[in-house]
Amino acid sequence: MRFADYITLALRNIRRQKLRSALTVFAVVIGATSVTIMLALVFGAKNFFMQQMNANGTLQQIGISQRSDITKFDDLNSGNSNCDDCVKLTDAIAAKVAKVPHILAVAREYNVWGFEAVTFEGKKLRLQTVKAYDEGDVLHDHLLSGRNLTVNDKDGVVVLTADYADKLGFKNKYNQLVGKEVNLQSMKGYTGVGATIPKPVPGQDFRMDNIAPTTLGATVVGVIDTSSSSATVRVPLDWAKQMTANRNWQVTEADMKLNEATCRGQRGPCEQSNMTLVTGYDAFGQNGYSSLVAKVDDVKNAKQAVKDIKKLGVGAADAESFIKQQLTIFNIMGLILGGIGGIALAVAAVGVVNTMVMAIMERTREIGVMRAVGARRATVRRLFTLEAALLGFWGGVFGLGLGYILVAIGNPLINKQLAEQNVSAHNIIGIPIWLIFAVVGITTVIGMLAGLYPAARAAKLDPVEALHYE
Repeated sequence: MRFADYITLALRNIRRQKLRSALTVFAVVIGATSVTIMLALVFGAKNFFMQQMNANGTLQQIGISQRSDITKFDDLNSGNSNCDDCVKLTDAIAAKVAKVPHILAVAREYNVWGFEAVTFEGKKLRLQTVKAYDEGDVLHDHLLSGRNLTVNDKDGVVVLTADYADKLGFKNKYNQLVGKEVNLQSMKGYTGVGATIPKPVPGQDFRMDNIAPTTLGATVVGVIDTSSSSATVRVPLDWAKQMTANRNWQVTEADMKLNEATCRGQRGPCEQSNMTLVTGYDAFGQNGYSSLVAKVDDVKNAKQAVKDIKKLGVGAADAESFIKQQLTIFNIMGLILGGIGGIALAVAAVGVVNTMVMAIMERTREIGVMRAVGARRATVRRLFTLEAALLGFWGGVFGLGLGYILVAIGNPLINKQLAEQNVSAHNIIGIPIWLIFAVVGITTVIGMLAGLYPAARAAKLDPVEALHYE
């Protein structure tokens, strides 16, 4: 019998029991759609992640830390200045890194602590991160309005991420926020630039945590998206260094001379009133930059560049390990979600077995006639196996069709959410060609495997007994 004859007979037999066949195919459709949507979501998110990494240049970045023991790019800011092997990251270190082969540029990063809120016209938002770093060819911020900070900016200007701008009431009208003045509110005990530190009174206890919060005014010069960082206020490097310079009242040598001159000739106790507000602990001078980020000329040279940078005594890691870790998470998600869809397909396979067993019982006399006129056992087995495979095939095809419809509905909704987050990417969910063939192939194979037992059972029927079956 020709293959076309098998197909014709199989289709005719499927049509004979339309409702039962339709219900069986529907069960396969549910499983196929589940697998299609779940894997499309995972691989869409995976591709979106890689696009973002390419867009912000992360693939070419090397993170440089004070700690020499970092092994992953996402450990870049996990270190602190209290470790035994920490290296102070200075401009001199940055210059040495810039001379390493394959390094195109180096950016400096400095995190500021001690601020708790940003306020604007009565609105107060929790301040998560105040960060300063070089804007240039290494670190990329997608500008939504205004401008980025430059080396010429000294103090009194900030760049906000879009999530702050949204909460301040300027969602999708960021240009209206540019030029407005916001306030950075410090915690109690802040003694950096702009703080009013009361002069100690002799004989009275003075506690630093009694110093009232300081408010620093700043003009918003730009708004950036949140793809690289969220809840961040960016300030100029010079201003950031002043913010972390802790000041206190001290009696300097000049003050001592003035006090001596004031008290000279006086009888009894003399108040030593002359004091000077000076910088005591200089956090930046003590610890240097929080981190450095270098840009390599080609991703394939990153490993060697990391080795060369580590020779300077600092910690370094490329983005490969971080990206591999994230991709591993996506792959695990894909396995889990694919497994859930696989359960639905397994249930559908049971339905195929049930449908084919019922078909054998209803067509026992037909099988006996086929065997009586010369059909071999293999012919009967192939016919029933092909019927089961066709049930799986059509379930896969219709499942993919339903998957495409759901993707077409879901993408605009996701696009809207991305636009609200100021992310330019769109239509991130897609069904790749390989997934189309994989889903149809898998459902067809599942149908075929599910039909093996009924097909073998049909082939084993004795022709004489089958002809007498009622």
